[in-house]
Formats: sequence, structure tokens, C-alpha cells
Amino acid sequence: MIRQLTSIGLRSKNSLKQTRLAVLLTGSLLAASWAVPAPSAHAASEGVFISKDSYFMLNRASLSSSSLQFSVLFHNGENQTLDFNKYGVRVTDSAGHSYTANLSEKKSGIVNGGQEESFRFYANLPAGESAADLKVDVFRWDYNQSDFMNHLGELPIASVIQDGQLEAPEEIISLRTLDSTLANDASLAFQLGQSVRVTENGKWYMYTQVAAKNLGSSSVKVPAGLLARLVDANGLKYTATVASGADTAILPNQSDTLTLKTLISKGMPTSGLTLEYYYLNQSEDVSLGTLGMNSSLNTVALGVKQSYAGQQDGENVTAKASSSTYSIQADGVHVQTVVTLSNDGDAVAPVPSLAASYQFGDSGSSVSSTDNTTRSGFLAPKETATYYFNATLPTGVDPNAAQLVLWQKAAASTAGSGTTTGSTGSGSTTGNSGATTGSGSTTTGNSTTTTGNSTTTTSGQQPVAVFLLKGASEAQNGFTTAVNYVLGTKLALGSSVVNPNLDVSLIELHAHENDDLGYKTAIAKYKITNNGTSTLALPDLQNELIDNKGNAYTGSRQSAAATQITPGSSYVVSYSYLLPNKETTADDSFALNVYDDKSVSEGNVSAGTFKVALQGEETGDTIAIYPFSLKVNDSSIGWTYSGGTYSYVLQLDMDITHEDQVIIDSNFSKIQFEMVDSLGRIVGTQDASLMGTGKLTSGSQRVTISGLKNEQVNNGIVVNMYEVINTPNGTAKRLLKQFK
Repeated sequence: MIRQLTSIGLRSKNSLKQTRLAVLLTGSLLAASWAVPAPSAHAASEGVFISKDSYFMLNRASLSSSSLQFSVLFHNGENQTLDFNKYGVRVTDSAGHSYTANLSEKKSGIVNGGQEESFRFYANLPAGESAADLKVDVFRWDYNQSDFMNHLGELPIASVIQDGQLEAPEEIISLRTLDSTLANDASLAFQLGQSVRVTENGKWYMYTQVAAKNLGSSSVKVPAGLLARLVDANGLKYTATVASGADTAILPNQSDTLTLKTLISKGMPTSGLTLEYYYLNQSEDVSLGTLGMNSSLNTVALGVKQSYAGQQDGENVTAKASSSTYSIQADGVHVQTVVTLSNDGDAVAPVPSLAASYQFGDSGSSVSSTDNTTRSGFLAPKETATYYFNATLPTGVDPNAAQLVLWQKAAASTAGSGTTTGSTGSGSTTGNSGATTGSGSTTTGNSTTTTGNSTTTTSGQQPVAVFLLKGASEAQNGFTTAVNYVLGTKLALGSSVVNPNLDVSLIELHAHENDDLGYKTAIAKYKITNNGTSTLALPDLQNELIDNKGNAYTGSRQSAAATQITPGSSYVVSYSYLLPNKETTADDSFALNVYDDKSVSEGNVSAGTFKVALQGEETGDTIAIYPFSLKVNDSSIGWTYSGGTYSYVLQLDMDITHEDQVIIDSNFSKIQFEMVDSLGRIVGTQDASLMGTGKLTSGSQRVTISGLKNEQVNNGIVVNMYEVINTPNGTAKRLLKQFK
């Protein structure tokens, strides 16, 4: 049941101009940040009736230190339309003062019969007003009255203030208080976004994002005289500067994001922290309003999605620290965190330029990290982008107690005018990351220019999220985490390493013992196939073999290889691995780890780890040298003498088959015949090829090793047949067959 309020007498007057402004429903004004649902029942509510079945009532109200936001419900119980433009509202207090109520949305004011409509207002109030003393005065325009108002009744604010509503979600500030040349309706509604506590150059800062909404009818900028500061629970004040957004003209009905940067003490309590807006009136600080920051302070746990800070209307991008792993090594704690950026909206969203830093301890120490992966500038709906941030923390740092700060490259921001120049912080920025000083702190190359009473900060980057690394796991040996792999099948690799149109498979993995050099050489051949419709760059695969003890042996690519691969074709590229001669695994098993070491500032990012094993050499007469197979039908060794020199001749009868039609070029592996005497000395070699001029062919052929001296000729001669590949680490050889 609606309790009817009786008409009241006259209250203190505002000017006709101000009052008319309060009820101009056709003005272009921005909707308030909190929605007001129309109630279906009004039991025990108070109302101001204009007829038996039509009335006004308060729907909701929120009170801050300097403004009141409220919603008036107009219920039309008639059989005809009613026009709210014929009525008005204002705010009054118990001392008889009245305050203009401004609409915070645009509506026609027409309410159809049997319907009801809610209208949102805000009023700027002096500090100290309480909900118990405030009422909404409802009136009808009446030009026969001295104040042009026929007062119908008052609605007490306290009747709709509920638990949790005593603090408004935003602070509305009239800009005429700061600049009398602005329009009467020039107002901004400030709403807190996220606040993060980060370290830069050994000092602690609080970054706070504030959404500024233009409630007026013309474009405005944030006045240079509008200042901000943080006030902690002990009353200590910390002056804030504008890091970005101050120079932007905010259109009517639109909003823009400001970022405030505040130098704070490392021990500043965050509980009870408030953001205060104020201005200087000669030598006095005049407060314009405060916003409680308890709900603004934000750190995010591992695996939890957070809305990306500073998005435009309609965007829905989220960021998540998907996982964090670490390993304790001699030079420190190696840590890697995977951050996933997801477009959960229905529109294409731009991809920001991101960097990161790991902060730890109370001293303001941090270590920077970058992901230099080349990626698209936009994210399609439901698409994701993955970032890998690697760093080495000092020995003894608990990675579970560290935090990862996600930074976005930011542009300069300017406010006001002036000539005084100073600086905050020091150092230089490379790319999107800060430089690490001797103390391990991250610098961002910030400069500050003081402009009158406002400050402009030009920052190379600004924080958008802080992730807690509690729950980080110790990295496991790649040998134990490798997935089963069948030789010749496609390797499941990430697109950051290999173009999605390229298939990569491991075709061969052999090893050769070489006691003279103190190591053995493993040789791997990879087949790369272009399934696309255009020529693509041949990937330079970074890879390593990991044994069961965790030792990693880096692969070296053949000295020369093609740079491109055409559509519908396959190419073979070889890698070699220097392994110790001593047996490291009982079954010659390894984990093949393919990784990316170019996209991260330190370490590498694994694109896939696979269980592989060295292939045993063929004991029969058929030899596999992918993509060829060689079958030796017959062989014999003899020698000749001519002109004072001896020559050995290896007579071969072979069948050579090109098994797989893949592209090979002059950089493909060679065949080498090596003659060894009975004492194990190499007395001569002869090179051959499986392609090009002088290549080995099916049928009978002779391999001649000439220039031997008399004392080098004996009955213990052996000819070793090798596959030879030139690598940056030297010549790698695989023993194919031995002839005696």
C-alpha cells in the first residue's frame, strides 16, 4: 500500500533558471551508472499523490560525501497519458536549504495510462549532509506562485536508503566550482575502476583508474584545478598525478578513463583507503568528494579471469594468468607465467602491447619480462592470445609470494599549462619493458611536467593487472612430461613456432659413436610440408634432446638450408646433437623439446615435448637415408699400383630408391667413404652424393681412394661408409656400413 503524503508549505527558493534546468527531460544527459528497476509492488512505501490513482515515490537513493543520486518513480493510474515535464523535483534539508536536482538520463517524460516510469536524478550537496535530514520536494509548475512552484509533498531520502547504499557508486562534481566560465550543467561523474599497487625503480606506487562521465550538454575536459589524493586510515595524504587521460575532451553522454599515479609508502595500509577530490582556494584545500577504495584494490589469483582494464564500451576482453611454473637453479629461481588474453565479447577487439614484471618483497624490487611474439593487432570474438613471461628471480625468493604485474604501453597525457619541469623515476625503456638496475628494480622512463596545479606524466607503460603467483608449481623434467610420439607423424606444435599451414614431422634420429672426439653425434631429419596456398618461410626450429636426468642437448641446424617452401611441397632439414660418449640412458630414449627462444626476453617457451628414441642401425644390406633407401647387393675391395702410388678401389653394386618425393638441394647430406688401416688410422677419404653431378646411382660403381704410400697398404684395410652433414658445430657423421 502506498502511504499518501500531504502537501507542504513553501521551502527556501532556488532561481527559476535553476529549477527549470532540474526538470528539462529533453536535455541530452548521461544515464547514471546504477540501473533502477521499476518495482512491481510498493507495499509500505511513501508517495506524493496527484490523484487517487497516480503518484510519485522514491525508488532508490545513494548518498556520498558531496552528492545525492536518487530515482523517482512516476505511476500513472489514469486512462490517459501524463507528462512529467509539468512536474519537478528538488532536494531539501532540515535546515531549509534546497538544492537543484539534475536529470542523469534523457527521456521524453510521457507516461502512458496504466504504466509507470522511473527518472534518475543527482544533486550536488555540501559536505556533512545526512540521509535523515534530506527529502525530495515534489512540485507542479505554477506560474501563479511566487516561486513558480505548487509544492505537492516531500519524500524522505531515509525511507529508501538501504544497507550498502550509504556510499554512492560514483562521485558527481560540478565543474563550475572550479571554472565559472563553464555551463551551469557542466558536471562529471567519477567512478572507480581498479587500483593496483606496483613497484617502479625501487619505489611503490598506486595506479588507480577512474571513469569520468560527462553529465553535461557540452564537451568538457577535466579542469586543471581539479586535484586528487589518496587518504589512508591514519589520515595521511598522498598526492596523485594524472598518468593518462587528462587532456581528452569528453563528449556529452560519453565517458573516458583517467589513470592516477600516486607515490606511496611501502607500509601504507590499504584498508580504509579513500580517493579524495579537492581544489585549492588560495592556501586552503577544499574537498569536493571522496570515494572509498576498498572494492577498487585488486589482485587476481592464478587461473581467475579478470576484465581487462580501461576497455571501451562494448568490449569484453579478459586477462588470466593461466599457470606459473618455476625451477630453482644455480643462478636463481627461473619462473615462467602464461597469461591468456581472451575476447569474450561479440565484437573485434584490439590487442594491446603488453609487458610484465615480477615484484617481490617489501623493498620495491622487481624484474622485467617481455614477450616479443609477433601477433595480429586484433582479437576476433572468442579468440585468445597467449603471452609467456620468463624471468630469473634472486636466489631465495619464494615464487609463490611474488606477483606478476601486467603492463600496457601507454601514450603521454597532458593537462593544463605551465613551465615548471621535474622528473619522477629514472632509467630507460626498451620496447615494452623496463630496464633492470643493479638492485633488480624495474624502471619505466617516466617524466613529469608540472602545469599550474595539475601534473602530467609521460609513462612508457601502465599496469593493467596484478596476478598473485600463489599456487605456482615447480617445473618438471621435460623427459617425464613428454608425450608419446610415433616417428614420421605430425608434431603437435604451437602456432607461435610454426605457421598453422605447415606440418612438421621427425623422420629419422640416428647416432654415431666417435671415441676420438669424446662425444657421439645424433642426427635428426625433419620433414616440413606446406599445406597452404602461398609460399611460406621455412621455420628455424629451436629444439633439444633431454635425457632422463634432465640434461638438455641443443640441436644445431645444417649449415645451409632453403629460406622458403612453396605450396604443396615438402622439404627436409637436418639437425645434429652432440651427446656424451658415455651411456646416459639405458634405452637411448630422449624427450624432444621444440621451443621458442626469440619471443621471450629470457629462457624459452616450449611448443611441445615428445618421447623419442635413437634408431638402431640396420644390420642388413638395406640402408635408410631419408628420403632414399640404398640396398647393397655386392661389394669388394682391391688395390692397384701406377706411377709409384697405390689406390684402393671399392667396387659396389647397389639399388638406390627415392622413397619420398620431397625437396632436397645441394645442402643435403653427403656420403663419405673413409679408408682405415689395421692400426685404426684414416689413410684416405672419398666423397660422393645422392644427387647432382657424380651422384651414386643404381648398378655397379667404383669408389677410388688414391695417393697411398707403400707402407700404408696392408691386409687390414676397412672402408667405412658415412652420411655426413655440415653443422655450425662442425661435421656430423653417421656410420651407415662397413666394408672389409
